[in-house]
Amino acid sequence: MRQGGLRITSSRRIITEQLLATDDHVTGPALAERVKLVAPEIDQSTVYRFLDSVAALGLTVQRHFGDGPAVHHLADDAHVHLRCSECGSVIEVPHAEFVSMAAEVARRYRFEMRPAHFAVDGTCATCTDPAH
Repeated sequence: MRQGGLRITSSRRIITEQLLATDDHVTGPALAERVKLVAPEIDQSTVYRFLDSVAALGLTVQRHFGDGPAVHHLADDAHVHLRCSECGSVIEVPHAEFVSMAAEVARRYRFEMRPAHFAVDGTCATCTDPAH
């Protein structure tokens, strides 16, 4: 953060600790709730500004999965999201599994994909199962 021009304040340190403590994707409201438990003086708007700042620096990735707030995760965890349009579940697929597809798209269409920066909508196995 410092290299990106952000000062390391006590509020940013606490928010960072809470972000790093999440095992999964986190929404702004959920992170703000976590922060509020350890530092009630930190306002929700401070958490949102922090998330915008670290995303702009490329430290986190922000994704929208249709309805609801955006989710955030660390940028070093490169993966593609498969989102079920029926139940809303999200499956994470390692970025490496999309590298060959991106290379083929580049070769055939002269278009550079950024596979870590999109979600693919479809239907999960549970919702596809006729017994469901």
